Amino acid sequence: MTSTAPHPKITIIDVAHQAGVSKSTVSLVITQPDKVSDKTKEKVRQAMAELGYVYNRDAAALRSKRSTLVAIMLPTLTDPRFNELAITLQQGVLELGFVPMLLCSNDELETQQQLMERLRESNVTAVILCPATGTDVTWQNALSESGMQIINVLREVPFSEAPCVLADTQRGAFLATQALIAEGCKSLTLLGAPSISDYSQLVEGFEQALHLHQEPLTRQLIACDNTRLAGQQALSNSALADALDEAFSTELASPLGILCASDPIAYGVLDSLPSLGLSAGNKVKLVGVGDLPDSAILPCPLSSVAYRSTDLAEHSLSILTALLNGQSVPRRTLIDVTLIKRASCL
Repeated sequence: MTSTAPHPKITIIDVAHQAGVSKSTVSLVITQPDKVSDKTKEKVRQAMAELGYVYNRDAAALRSKRSTLVAIMLPTLTDPRFNELAITLQQGVLELGFVPMLLCSNDELETQQQLMERLRESNVTAVILCPATGTDVTWQNALSESGMQIINVLREVPFSEAPCVLADTQRGAFLATQALIAEGCKSLTLLGAPSISDYSQLVEGFEQALHLHQEPLTRQLIACDNTRLAGQQALSNSALADALDEAFSTELASPLGILCASDPIAYGVLDSLPSLGLSAGNKVKLVGVGDLPDSAILPCPLSSVAYRSTDLAEHSLSILTALLNGQSVPRRTLIDVTLIKRASCL
């Protein structure tokens, strides 16, 4: 009976020799690939494949006392904005040499707390988090002080030590409200709810635009969940129904302006207007937030506050890289927005 000699263990020194680069370059390709040219990465990865080298991330984590996991925790994945953000963040984390873990808190504080505790026990490298509604600053600061790297995205926890990356939807709501006023709207409604990630910023921008206007305006905030169905049902709200009746009371009556906290809510409003014998763009001026791809191709194209989820992801990943390198980072980063005007507000 013959015995088979064990295969010699392939090391990064072997990979470096095969690729014609230094050991440190191989290490960078494995752990910080963004710092290496594409040509060098291709050579090193080809050498790894030829030699059958497999990087032992668990052993590396034990040596560094830091896991290779980066968690991405969002309140939902049904909202298209969060879905796009999750995909971009996941790819970016992979390119940084870490293992992404996608989690959903369902926007529940208890679920968020349980997940964060499990992540802390796993010595996760960092958490990119859209905090659940009502997240306590003391709780989050305690996590940061324990050594957990947290980056808040899309929703800010006031006075938190964690850096945050936000779309400037306060400015977006301001621009949208100004546009509605410029279109002759003297009665304005904001449809949304605190469960929507940037609702508080939207309210502030809405109120600021109203405050700056000299003529008296009627305003109301109407609770509405972040779904198309909720937008459809919103028109049956008595306060909004009264505002619609007033807008259509006479030919000279001013139009009703509606700012929806998300495009899906606005889609629901657009769905329901025809059943009431109404249409957007004449007596009803409508603006959404998010500028989803469908907004430009609806039968009545939707005006919307636009920002890119990829920008949110890229800034979050840049902050993550800086934190892991011991660099200082801004506590608050705002992503610019633009108002795209289409037929629903013309």
